[in-house]
Amino acid sequence: MAEHTKPPKIRRKDLRQPDEFETLTGQALDFASTHRTAVAILTGVLVVVGVAAVAFAQWRASQSEAAAVAFWGAHEAFAAKRFDEAGRAFAELADKYPGTPSGRLAPLYRAHAMARQGDNAAAATGYAEYLARGPETPYLRQEALLDLGHAKEAGGDAAGALDVFTQAGAIEGPFKREALLAAARVQEAAGRAAEAQAIYAQLLEESPDPELRAFLVGKLPPGSAEGSPTAQAVDVR
Repeated sequence: MAEHTKPPKIRRKDLRQPDEFETLTGQALDFASTHRTAVAILTGVLVVVGVAAVAFAQWRASQSEAAAVAFWGAHEAFAAKRFDEAGRAFAELADKYPGTPSGRLAPLYRAHAMARQGDNAAAATGYAEYLARGPETPYLRQEALLDLGHAKEAGGDAAGALDVFTQAGAIEGPFKREALLAAARVQEAAGRAAEAQAIYAQLLEESPDPELRAFLVGKLPPGSAEGSPTAQAVDVR
């Protein structure tokens, strides 16, 4: 069993000694007194840095707000099918506010405007440039790849279209089914029935949509989809 220890004896002399806080405070005051110029300069620098940080944050907020307003105006022109005007507005937005969310999204919509005008070469270039910058989310990358594929296909580049349709179809996102159907269509048009049917069979397994399943069953050889769990709900007669 451990022995009880006696409390240490505190002398009046010890109580009169300065504690650690007093010692450190005194040292700091002595340093400030000895180096007044350096302390004043350092304080001024810290104030300037703080003011600059606040000003920069306010400037960024104002830039983002202005870019959002410009994006809304460009999108209104796009929705009204004034595609030439919209394309110019999106290009100006991307140049003026490149560091804002709206400015980073503007090149994608500029490419959309080019595609709506039927300028497939310019649209393909725009989509490729947007992809090279690195879309911020997988679904934006998927959307850009899908539309790049459409632009390439419309421009006669079937091989390039198939490549980007396949990339888009490999991403889990809202455009996966459309991308895979486009890839199957290109394969079918090129006479590669087996490759197209493999995609149709994959979609048949994944899709819950009755109308799409009926379409997919019609694309597969008779009897090949009968064992599929999803095909069992489709009347193929």
